[in-house]
Amino acid sequence: MNVAPAALRLSGIVLALLLSGCSDEQPRQQSSEKQSGLTKVEQTDWLSMQDETAPGDWLIAREKKSGAKLAPDDADKLRQSLAEASARFKDSPRMIANRAVQLERMLKEEGSDETASVLITGLTRVVAPGRIESFGAAGQQYVNMRKAGLSRERAFDELSKRYGAGG
Repeated sequence: MNVAPAALRLSGIVLALLLSGCSDEQPRQQSSEKQSGLTKVEQTDWLSMQDETAPGDWLIAREKKSGAKLAPDDADKLRQSLAEASARFKDSPRMIANRAVQLERMLKEEGSDETASVLITGLTRVVAPGRIESFGAAGQQYVNMRKAGLSRERAFDELSKRYGAGG
């Protein structure tokens, strides 16, 4: 049995693997968002896990950019509502903020002007803790009811009947 050709093939394979890992290309630098976090909160459509901006601040900046006039206590109320939603639905504030913005867009396509903060406050108010899986699930049911023609108040009322403390 001749071992030399097998060893030669193996060393050729190893050399090819080593050379394929080398190049003149500089290592890709991570995006600035991953390095330093989000710097312009109103310019992003999504709040990623790497963003350093607090979800409440991101939502507030989005609302201000849309022309909403927010009093200082409105910002505090939104932050409080986001914290309550996170405790109620067991979702992170970032996840709730992102999903609320997604729901806002879905409703806007249907002609509604509901903001993410209105959705967070409303869904948190009508759903009892532990009665529904997640903020996203409650929000999707709400959107479905709105698309079916229910008013904002009626849709929240229906969710309250289904998932409220007495439901």
